[in-house]
Amino acid sequence: MHIRKKLFSILSILAMTIVALLGDLFPGHSLIEPESARDTEDVLTIWYTDAYLEEYIRNAAVVYEEKTGVKVVSTRVSGLEYLEQIQKATIDDGYGPDLFVLSNESLEKAYLSGLCYELKDSRRVLNSTYFPEVSLDAISYSDYKLGYPLFFDCSIFLYNKTLLDEIVTNYNENAVNSNSDYGEGSTEEETTTEETTTEFVPVIAEEILPTSIVEITNFALNYNLPEGCESYFKWCVSDVLYDYWFAGAYLDVGGEKGDIRDEIDVYNTESMYCLNVFQDFKEFFSMDLDKYTYDDLLTDFEAGKILFIVADTNVINKLEADKKSEENPFAYEYGITSIGMLNDTLKSKGLSVTKLVAVNGLSENKELAEDFAKFLSVDYSSNLYSRTGKLACNYQKEYVYPQMEDAVRTYENSVSLPKIVETSNYWVLCEMVYTKAWDGEDVNKLLKQLSGQVKKQIFGIYVEEEYIETPVISEDYVFDE
Repeated sequence: MHIRKKLFSILSILAMTIVALLGDLFPGHSLIEPESARDTEDVLTIWYTDAYLEEYIRNAAVVYEEKTGVKVVSTRVSGLEYLEQIQKATIDDGYGPDLFVLSNESLEKAYLSGLCYELKDSRRVLNSTYFPEVSLDAISYSDYKLGYPLFFDCSIFLYNKTLLDEIVTNYNENAVNSNSDYGEGSTEEETTTEETTTEFVPVIAEEILPTSIVEITNFALNYNLPEGCESYFKWCVSDVLYDYWFAGAYLDVGGEKGDIRDEIDVYNTESMYCLNVFQDFKEFFSMDLDKYTYDDLLTDFEAGKILFIVADTNVINKLEADKKSEENPFAYEYGITSIGMLNDTLKSKGLSVTKLVAVNGLSENKELAEDFAKFLSVDYSSNLYSRTGKLACNYQKEYVYPQMEDAVRTYENSVSLPKIVETSNYWVLCEMVYTKAWDGEDVNKLLKQLSGQVKKQIFGIYVEEEYIETPVISEDYVFDE
């Protein structure tokens, strides 16, 4: 941007150098203050809103300066009217950032405001070798790549591995004992026949893990919980982040990249079927909407009271930290299971948010800013988890915990919020639909209204969808009392 040059005393230079060298000891402060950094030509400024990014960006800036000689000034600003702040600082005040961290659903607004630069990707890293396709879709708008994927948040299916192993052990022992008891009261001929026709094959934990949402109900019908474990499956029903798995694969707003206004398809047979299954789960698992908060469920999971929960990716950092707690350590092993289907034929996709590093389209240092954006998202990304507890979009050669790689696989199967400016409240609209469905309202009507509302916001008029018959649910858990 417009760099104001000032003369500094020897004392000021020395003080700035000490702050840079001892940066790790002061995580609550920026590496270099904005005013003091502007005495050289090679200075970049980056803005962000999340406090947990402070240490990561600050330390990345130190390493980057050592490698390139380019100073980076990092500034945390309020998330309120974030893009408006960037635009005002850039156009009116002349000190706006060269690059900034942004959530993917705000990309269209940033681009139409002139705040996003179409990246050159001269290092050829914006491809599926380095990033999941969902990341590449998240940073794309109208076939332009407008940011480097930094980290992601999504929901995951978490299970207590220790309890699962206990369930398997108990099941196998009971099955063996049952076969032995049968043999004691049978003739030799009857025993031989029974052994031939019903030879017991022990179950294995990894093989009985559900791979679809409906399989969780089958698991509950076939396996007994160990003592102390109270529930097979729970999730925070009041938050759409944890609900979206049920119908998310068939709620299409904006296509794969979430930016095509003519591609709106949320009212269809598949989405109705999936949402009806969601509605059925209330009765099957006897869950009330407002009875549990996410924190309540996580506390119960750590206490061994729940076998499966839907959590977010931050849970890995929390559980690993709680394992080291002196007061009440988390005493179980845990895992993340891949659930990519609703049932045998219908898919299941969760919701994800991708944070990216965008280059200000009005910056005078766009190419240099892009190089630092790439450095943050790729070259230095192996440090992201240790500094922030967040999972990098960039594929890592090694993961600190195996569950992190499982979370990445889950992210690969997720969908992002749409980028269309008029659908900025889509998250809220979906949460209302899921909440009303859980309370027993007609799924057909809810999805029909959602489609009409989304199209009204985009096109300015309410679009009445042609009525579609509600599909009949035919799952194994549906039976007559």
